[in-house]
Amino acid sequence: MAEKNVTKAERREAAREKARKLQEAEARRAKRNRNLTIGVIIAAIVLIGVVVWSIVSNGRGAADDDSSGRQEWDPVAVQVEPVVKDGTDITTGWSVVGEGAELATDANRVDIYFDYMCTYCNELEQMNGGDINDIVAAGDAEFVYHPVAILRNDFSAKGAAAFKYIAENSPEHLTAFHKNVFDEADAVLNNRASALPDWGSIANAARDAGVPEDIASSIEKEADLDWVNTATQSFLEDYRGTPTVLLNGTETTAWAANDFPALLGLAEPKATPTE
Repeated sequence: MAEKNVTKAERREAAREKARKLQEAEARRAKRNRNLTIGVIIAAIVLIGVVVWSIVSNGRGAADDDSSGRQEWDPVAVQVEPVVKDGTDITTGWSVVGEGAELATDANRVDIYFDYMCTYCNELEQMNGGDINDIVAAGDAEFVYHPVAILRNDFSAKGAAAFKYIAENSPEHLTAFHKNVFDEADAVLNNRASALPDWGSIANAARDAGVPEDIASSIEKEADLDWVNTATQSFLEDYRGTPTVLLNGTETTAWAANDFPALLGLAEPKATPTE
């Protein structure tokens, strides 16, 4: 059977039809690619947003997390006594008891060696400061604070020297000053501040604690940085890191449970949150 003859007009029409189909196919492919590109861009934007949110959230620090377990408190006035290391004439710390409170003869003693720029020392303070404040106020236990500067940074040494100066010159304000200085450190450790506090910040921490102006303004001039080196070296002869906590002279890590009332037998252990 003879093949049907195709006219020139029919060939042109077939070519146009083929071209139209190719154009439609190309348009569909371009649309798919465009949608895919848009989807990738949107996914990337979402991913970047998640990363930024995570960084910002972490940068806020635990202080912005209502469920973090941090405690808020108004420091009580205290009576302060220096504590000398056995067998030496080195004052390494200061015992604090609530003003007007009397310790029982069998009261527990808690020694806390700390560095103001130590992350875990800051956690101990932020998570337990309120409970410790209540215990100190009632005289239910004796707390002895030992500032050291094992991290060898500027603020660790300045903070420790300032602690000694306030203990000796405005002792009733010592725990309030201690809280304020740790709050300064907390802002740095949790990325709310970018620069280490300086002598001016320390003086303001003293003023906010109620330290008289003549004492607050003289901290930089009078603080004993040589003592900090001596106390720190003495600490490192016996211990390795901060915080070091002693209960009646024996080192303990039970402080990490953030429950000093239970640790001292003053209350039942806090309930553990269930998931």
